[in-house]
Amino acid sequence: MNKTKVIFLLLSIFSLFLISCTATSAGNDDEDGPFEDAIREAAREKGLQLPLSEDDFEKLPLELQEFELTYELLDMYYLYGHMKDELGSRNDYYAKAKGTPYEALPYGDIYYMFDQMSCPFTNYFDPSLYDKLTDLLYYSEYGVGFGFRLDTIEHTPNESAVISNVYPDGPAKKAGLMDGDIIVSVNNIDATREYIEHLEESSKNGDTYEFVIERGSEIDTVYLVAGQTQAPTVFVNYRGDIPMITITEFTDTTIMNSGTYGEFKEALQQTEGAKATIINLADNGGGSVDHCESMAAELLPKETLLGYTISAEIDSSKDMVGNVFYEQIIDTSKMYASTYEKTEGGSAKDRYIVFIENGNSASCAELMISSVTSAKNAPVVGTRSFGKGIGQFYIPTIAGGYAGITNVQFLDKNKNTYHAYGIEPDVIKTNLKDAVDAAFKIAKEGTMVRTAGYSDTPSGHFALTRRTATFKDPRNLTRRDYFGAFRIKKHPRHSK
Repeated sequence: MNKTKVIFLLLSIFSLFLISCTATSAGNDDEDGPFEDAIREAAREKGLQLPLSEDDFEKLPLELQEFELTYELLDMYYLYGHMKDELGSRNDYYAKAKGTPYEALPYGDIYYMFDQMSCPFTNYFDPSLYDKLTDLLYYSEYGVGFGFRLDTIEHTPNESAVISNVYPDGPAKKAGLMDGDIIVSVNNIDATREYIEHLEESSKNGDTYEFVIERGSEIDTVYLVAGQTQAPTVFVNYRGDIPMITITEFTDTTIMNSGTYGEFKEALQQTEGAKATIINLADNGGGSVDHCESMAAELLPKETLLGYTISAEIDSSKDMVGNVFYEQIIDTSKMYASTYEKTEGGSAKDRYIVFIENGNSASCAELMISSVTSAKNAPVVGTRSFGKGIGQFYIPTIAGGYAGITNVQFLDKNKNTYHAYGIEPDVIKTNLKDAVDAAFKIAKEGTMVRTAGYSDTPSGHFALTRRTATFKDPRNLTRRDYFGAFRIKKHPRHSK
């Protein structure tokens, strides 16, 4: 359902509220509240008659339009709004931001309303955050940089800076740098990983750097010009004949227009013939459900059931005189990859798979692990995952912001859930280097099977009734804070 249809539907629902608002104004004032008063006052000022038509609704102050439509989005799409009776009436939230930290925010009442829901991933984003959030949702990391990825597994920040992967067509590639190069110095300063990372963060487009690199037994000097780079999200590294595919996130647009799924398919083609493969999802916070579903299916036989979804949907009905009423219903459905149409099954369906995870592996990363491990005996190495087995709709709003609303909970094919508990590893390794070493050992032997399951101890990331965290200014938006498993209701227009 696109944005236009969503808003049309919500306007239809709002018209029913306005009828109630009109009846209230002529009858029992005990049902009145500040929101109804605000609607009536705005209508009087504009010379509008209640109930308002859709055209008249658009003449109300934008703050009132945005509040009503975001309330209706929660009413229709928020999974726990009625299931757990979390959503109150409009008057439980309208005009309640005054005297709170939300008062300083644009659309403060809406921020207040969303923050009363228990799920920390149900959030409002005002129009000033639209471009930034769109970038986080649609694109891998980009900006001015060097165009390479340093090895963070074998080398600590204070040790040597070793290039793990050079980005295609980036500044490092143009300068002639290669995977495995050791950076000895930059601009005559001895190089550590920490120094290189700091240098890249402060670089400006066109800045030129003298790199002294060690390649095998050779020492060479190259000149790198910093420039705009788009980060890949999938990286391939080998030990012997065993590839490790590292996935940093799941997103629509990376160095490839086909996004992370396109990169992953290319990585599987690049590693074709491998009998065992490690999938490294450590520190992967998730992303687009469409991508991770399709990627999981590449590791499984034809038409393998990935799991189930419990989701909030909109149902409509008519009364005896033809009035249409809308309500939220909870639906359970089977989950298959939306773009998966192969006749032979996944291209890596016969490979022995080993997963690496840690406490920052969340949402879509966990969805990929649970989908594969519940269908085949793929062992997992690392530490317990984050435990985010829910997904969000991100819906552009009428004022030009976003409503991020938890709409779905994921179950594996056995109808078990890792949500709020996390996925337990078969082999516990708290250090990433140790986890990688163990994964390669397991992959080489190729005999270990999955025996662990989901934790039976809450992860502590999700409150039972309402969120427990203190107020957090949404303007300090980061990729880690708001990534997860999501779908977009309507792709907004943007220039990139």
